[in-house]
Parts: sequence; C-alpha cells; structure tokens
Amino acid sequence: MEKEKIMQLEAANDGQTVYLFYDDMAGVYLTFGLSAYYATMVVDPFMSYSQAMEMPVALLKRSHILLLRQALTKVEHVQKSYYVFRLRQMVGDAGYENWKEKLGLSEK
Repeated sequence: MEKEKIMQLEAANDGQTVYLFYDDMAGVYLTFGLSAYYATMVVDPFMSYSQAMEMPVALLKRSHILLLRQALTKVEHVQKSYYVFRLRQMVGDAGYENWKEKLGLSEK
C-alpha cells in the first residue's frame, strides 16, 4: 500500500467513495478515514486508529467485502490489490468527526 496515494484519495474523497486496499501480510482489506466511515454504513468491521496514516482504519474480512459488493456500486477492482466502491447516495463528511469521537478513535 502506498501511504501517499491513500492520503491523496482520502483528502479528495467526494462524499460517497469507499477505497479498500489489500494488505498482503495480514490478508485483509483495509480502508481509512472517510472510506472507513462510509464502509461502516454497510458493514461492522474491526476499527482501529492508524498512527502512520493519522486516521481511523477499518479491517474488513471476506464476508464484509461480499456485503459491500451487494450494497454498493463497484467501480474498480484489482484482485488482492484494491477495490473502489460508490455509495448509491451522497453522504458527505458532516458526521465524520462525531463518528470518530463515538468510536473513541483518536491520536494517542
């Protein structure tokens, strides 16, 4: 995973895109920041805080990916590399900070 690419994508997230990146070492897909926020509207992944990325991170299992594929519009996919999904409606980032606070995810 390229930190710079993820940071750029999340900074420019349009309010309805979920970017998932495959982590070879762990064998799971990860999603960060706003993408993690949007993903939790469909699935209940394991949540944590990435010190390296300085934002929340969600770890998604295969079953989560299947649910996302059913509920969202798949835009792009490279197997064991990344997915790009779009929510059917614009969500925006208005609830993002409250969501982070509710989860207790912050810089430590």
